[in-house]
Amino acid sequence: MTTKEYLSQISRLNRTIKNKLSEISQIRELSYSISAISSEEKVKTTLTYDKIGSTYAKIDALQHQLNQIIYEYVDRKNEIIAQIDNMENEIFYDILFSRYVEQKTFERIAQDMNYSFRQITRLHEKALKEFEKKYGATYLEK
Repeated sequence: MTTKEYLSQISRLNRTIKNKLSEISQIRELSYSISAISSEEKVKTTLTYDKIGSTYAKIDALQHQLNQIIYEYVDRKNEIIAQIDNMENEIFYDILFSRYVEQKTFERIAQDMNYSFRQITRLHEKALKEFEKKYGATYLEK
């Protein structure tokens, strides 16, 4: 895992949470339109008599998955923030925090810090190298 991939875990887990919430919302919407059991006789079919129950079981399973992802997100985010907080160079700290925690673009970071885009990208590379020197042993071998 590269340093960028390690730091980008916050963003990836955040997107995963949003996607899982959307999935749960869609299934809930569909569950509102589940029809009652038809009493018509059908030949050679297997009926699921408890459509509502099975749908809510799916929702419950997805909710459990979501909770696990949220726990992982919070733990990983706190770990990465603590590591970024320990960066001695304030500029490196600002760039890494803005980019990976606040998920700002380089353009926005450059504007906020009154630097050129090119200077921010150069400083970002230096910040990544410094971060890797300090914490690389914890994630590079994974």
